[in-house]
Amino acid sequence: MTDYNNSLTHVRHIATLFDGSKLIFAQGKFDEWCIYHVSGVRKHAIKDSEIFSILERYASSNERFRLNSDFLYIFHNVTKCVKYDVVQKVKKIAKAYTKPYEVEYVLTFLYAGMVAEENKRFARLKKYIKRLGVHQVLIEGHTASWAANYSRGKKWQELQQECDARGFYNNKSITKLIA
Repeated sequence: MTDYNNSLTHVRHIATLFDGSKLIFAQGKFDEWCIYHVSGVRKHAIKDSEIFSILERYASSNERFRLNSDFLYIFHNVTKCVKYDVVQKVKKIAKAYTKPYEVEYVLTFLYAGMVAEENKRFARLKKYIKRLGVHQVLIEGHTASWAANYSRGKKWQELQQECDARGFYNNKSITKLIA
C-alpha cells in the first residue's frame, strides 16, 4: 500500500490515470470506501455530483449513447474487488473518445464507485444506484445535481422500483418482497 498522505488511512489503489494521478479508496466521512483523486500531494474526495456534471456535458452529444454503452459494459463486470483487467479495459475504451483523460477519469470513478457499493454492508441496491444516476443524466437528460441528490431520503424499495421501471433491476424475489 502506498502512503499518499498521512491523513489517509487504509489506502487501497484503484488506478493510475493517463495523467499520472491516482484514484484510491480510503477512509471518508462514512466508511473506508471513499474514492479520492490524488495528484502529487493534493487529495480530493470525489462526489457523484462532480462526475455527473461531466456526464451532463455528454448528455447533449451523440457520444452519450456510446458512453452509456461503455458504462454498461463496465457495470456488468463489477464485483466486490477491483479487477485490473477492467481498469485496463476502461483505459482502452477511453482512448476512443475525443477527451480520453476525462472519460477515463469518469468511467474509472464510476467503476470504483460500483465496487464500493457492492461492499457496503447495508446497501440494498448496490451498484444499481450508480446505474440509476448515470441513466438519469445520460439518457433522461436530468441535471447532475438532480441525479446526484435524487436518492436522498428515499427508501430503497422506491429506488428499486425506479430501476425496475427502467428495465435494469429485475430481481423478481425482491420485487415480490415489496409488493
